[in-house]
Amino acid sequence: MIKQAVSGAALAASLLLAAPLAAKNITADVSQIAELLHEEGYRATIEGEGGDHHIMTGMAGYNFLILPFDCEEDGTGCKSVQFYTAFTPETKPTLEEMNSYAAENRFGRIYLDKDRDPVIEMDVDLEAGGMSKELFMDNLAYWEAIMVGFAEFAFSKDAD
Repeated sequence: MIKQAVSGAALAASLLLAAPLAAKNITADVSQIAELLHEEGYRATIEGEGGDHHIMTGMAGYNFLILPFDCEEDGTGCKSVQFYTAFTPETKPTLEEMNSYAAENRFGRIYLDKDRDPVIEMDVDLEAGGMSKELFMDNLAYWEAIMVGFAEFAFSKDAD
């Protein structure tokens, strides 16, 4: 009986040692996200300070911002981030064209800003403990795909 208990304890200890340390979830912490982007080979510059800070980054040849939301006044304790970019084509899409694009594309929120430039945003909820690095990077891959697709749409009249 003692031999079985010792064997069981040894097995449990070996399983604990063999298991990798649990990876820390990604939260809406600008510094943590910038560090992750650097680790993954992206450029990421934190701009601003306190409650008015964000990340400037890019992929697929386009720049975009990662903006923290639902934060404390000092910029900490944020609950979500938003991927955001605006494009400045020479020939801007009409509201009707924007509506057609939105109706045909599931991900990303699009609109015309005050200068009538086409904008695309995507919110990522990181409340309640955040998400795994893998899931965050998967969301970033979705963002890249929808941003590139929207850029092609936004600049399509300029190619004519």
